[in-house]
Amino acid sequence: MSEELTSAEFHKRYPQLGTGPVSTDIYWKPDLYQLEIENIFRPAWHYVGRAEQISESGSFFVKELETFGVSILVVRGKTGKIKAFLNACVHRGNKLELEARGKKSVFSCKFHGWSYGLDGGVTHIPDIDEGFPGVDCSKLSLKELDMGIWEGFIFVNIGGRSVQPLEDYLGEQGKDLVGYPFSHATTMFKFSGEVQTNWKFLIDSFCESYHIHFLHKKSIDGPMAGPENPFGRAVDIRIKGMHRTFATRGNRSWIPKPLQALASKYSPGLSITGSGDTPISMPKGVNESGSPDWAMDVNVFFPNLICTIGAGTYYIHQVWPLAPNKSRYELTGYMLPAINAAQRFGQQHAISEIRDVVLEDLNVLERIQKNMETGLIDQIYFHDHEIALRYQHYTVQNKINGSINEVMDLKE
Repeated sequence: MSEELTSAEFHKRYPQLGTGPVSTDIYWKPDLYQLEIENIFRPAWHYVGRAEQISESGSFFVKELETFGVSILVVRGKTGKIKAFLNACVHRGNKLELEARGKKSVFSCKFHGWSYGLDGGVTHIPDIDEGFPGVDCSKLSLKELDMGIWEGFIFVNIGGRSVQPLEDYLGEQGKDLVGYPFSHATTMFKFSGEVQTNWKFLIDSFCESYHIHFLHKKSIDGPMAGPENPFGRAVDIRIKGMHRTFATRGNRSWIPKPLQALASKYSPGLSITGSGDTPISMPKGVNESGSPDWAMDVNVFFPNLICTIGAGTYYIHQVWPLAPNKSRYELTGYMLPAINAAQRFGQQHAISEIRDVVLEDLNVLERIQKNMETGLIDQIYFHDHEIALRYQHYTVQNKINGSINEVMDLKE
């Protein structure tokens, strides 16, 4: 350990959040879940993909926003501009594009053959002259959605209300990460699936390391906690507007097993079991405290997007609420392209580690949810280094109570 462990005094930095137990109602009650969807998720900006996914004119991808039952078609047009449309034919509402990704010059509906150009405009309606008197084809187009791009991340907003600019929504946390080389990491991997737990439990599981020594004893306890940090003390926790960053501590005295050491040797910094170093100058928001024991930053953009940044890689976690007790979890990892077989081996080893750790988390979360639904647990407790979880609870309560623009901007 290169420095003293961070003391349990985050409650002093953010005294407005208190230290007592909190109600469990928001984790299981159906009426509060519906308020979350309307007051939190519908007005929010949602990440749907990276600009590199559609690098050429005519390239597209489809993103299903299952929380709302909405399908999004994201297209790069002839001029290079990216647009996002509701993936629905304006004739009778049929789902327009059925492929998950591809490249086309025209999108044609499989129901009646209505066709659309890359700009969303209608280009062809069968039997328009006699069958649709008075209809002007040039005045019809797909429904275009509010769309913004930040550091190559494509966001959409389906709220239909006065939309807050994307940069304002991302706030200080977004500004502090500008300049990170996201676009360099073009090798992707993805895990996804339904989890029988509330969306907030999923977000919480990545925002504290108090559980590592106990739940992950056979996986990441050594590299992320160890005997010198048995209770998983964080490096730092910072609240920025609605968002927050949880900086984890790596165990630099940890001795890896032979296979782990081999993977780290040929692909340093890619594995979650090593804090690693990076030769690239990082923006202000990465390891903001400057700790020599820093391993990674878990950057939460409220409500459901997590960007975890480590040395050599970053991961995107998204959680889509499906019911009070059900969520879709998606993890997308981005890495630098491997230049040889040894580096590829290191990457695959890292992917296997991430998969195992996530599965350990999800198993516990489903058991927690079942207990919450009994209605017999009316409150839970947060460790001082779980203050990011307390802040999520605080923010959700404010939003569902109608304090949409009144969440306190807590400062040190």
